Amino acid sequence: MWGHTEEELISNAVLAAMTLSLGTLPGPAPSRRAAIRPRPNDLTSRLVRAVNEALYLLYARREVAVRCERTRRGAALVLAPLPAGVAPRLEIKAATYHDLRPIRRGGRLRAILTLDV
Repeated sequence: MWGHTEEELISNAVLAAMTLSLGTLPGPAPSRRAAIRPRPNDLTSRLVRAVNEALYLLYARREVAVRCERTRRGAALVLAPLPAGVAPRLEIKAATYHDLRPIRRGGRLRAILTLDV
């Protein structure tokens, strides 16, 4: 995945995990934000933490993360309810740190995130 900013990179990682799990993203409008706490100090940990938090909210609370955004206190996931009758097609256990090395190239951030299924 990639992004011009850290926020865009993390949002794209969250969207990729949601899309892999659901097959496609449902269309409901976002209804709430959930803070990501504690907010790790390094980009690698922020990336893994945001994706894992999004996966938890999907499976435990039936909420779909549609993006990640910076807040005054750190970061938050923007969430939409999973529509009735929609269920994950693939269970992703976690995002991992395996060989995760975000780099900046050509003006944008790039990372390959390994997911444990």
